[in-house]
Amino acid sequence: MNLQENINRIKEVMGINEVINVNDDSYVTMNIKNFPKYKKEISHLLKDKLTNSNGDFVTFKNSVIKGYDRYKIPILSDDLNVDNRYLNYVVSMGSKKFNSLLHSIFSDFYGTEVKSNETKSDIIDCDPSNFEIVGPLTAQDEKSLLSYWVNEKGGRVYRIKLPDECVKQLTVDERKIYVTVEPKENRVHFPKGVPERLRGKKLGTLIYLAMIKKLGYITSSMGNSPEIKMVYQDILTNPKYQEEVMSLLLQKQVIIFDRNTSLDVKQIFNEFVNGKFTDKKSIRISPALQEILGDDYTNWYNSLEESSEQSIQDKIEKHKHLEPKGGDTVVDTTTNRIYSFNGEWEDKGKKLIQLSSNKYESLLLPAEEKKRFKVIHRQFN
Repeated sequence: MNLQENINRIKEVMGINEVINVNDDSYVTMNIKNFPKYKKEISHLLKDKLTNSNGDFVTFKNSVIKGYDRYKIPILSDDLNVDNRYLNYVVSMGSKKFNSLLHSIFSDFYGTEVKSNETKSDIIDCDPSNFEIVGPLTAQDEKSLLSYWVNEKGGRVYRIKLPDECVKQLTVDERKIYVTVEPKENRVHFPKGVPERLRGKKLGTLIYLAMIKKLGYITSSMGNSPEIKMVYQDILTNPKYQEEVMSLLLQKQVIIFDRNTSLDVKQIFNEFVNGKFTDKKSIRISPALQEILGDDYTNWYNSLEESSEQSIQDKIEKHKHLEPKGGDTVVDTTTNRIYSFNGEWEDKGKKLIQLSSNKYESLLLPAEEKKRFKVIHRQFN
């Protein structure tokens, strides 16, 4: 499928009537238009390191990556602290994808097929689509389900039970596939994702579709994981699912309903959008959902700004007494770009902050850089 066919498919499913210019560093552009440029430009950046490795892949990789953050995002060597959208995007895809890219670049440069246990994976021969959703386990307090990364009372854990033909080929750890749901807004998370050896079978998409059907709707910030981004992109733009789901996208926020849900869609919509940071240019809604919402959607949409950038200074002034914390929307005063502030922590004695943009750019910065980010929206105090 070529670029124009992809664009037409997305326009039809999302109900987009106008053609807009897409920035060169947007998520859609990076995935559709510029993918062939990744290796060429990054290879050029790494040419000296390739030469200095003397044909040793481990030496090459260690000269590029100096460590990993707690999300397994590579931390590049100091001399690679450059503003390159291709490099930044591929790094944000996580260690496995980035290491695989490095291996491919290395092999191309030396003209050899280098074997590496880090990048090889045996794909399991089974059909995982006939899975069961088991549960939920419900957290009785903030600590009872911490082992599942649930730290809020009322949080739920649903286990994914795979068919026996798959289970018998997986390790004990690989079998631990589960989805968590926050008590507010049915916000879902997929902490461990799909086992590496089961990828390429659309299992992630099928699990999310099953959760939407089971719960009636889900919400998400769509995460920083490349796999999760691809799952949402598939659900939201693939014509085969348009009779199953209907959706609304804000700035890095999405709510997806089961088309046949018996829940009060209007009430859930109004609660979801209340206090959310967004603007008219960021909104994408499926026609089926817009029809159901009627005036509730129209009145809300008409109340939004055309663009968030229109009143940045007013928002900074309004929130000038606030210091950024997890969940805030902030603006980088040096670039005027808007980010989600994901939080701060200490790693090996260094205090760090992590942010992400609506183009899925992930920033990991020293805590001293926090002062350049100003709060422009806080949903919850």
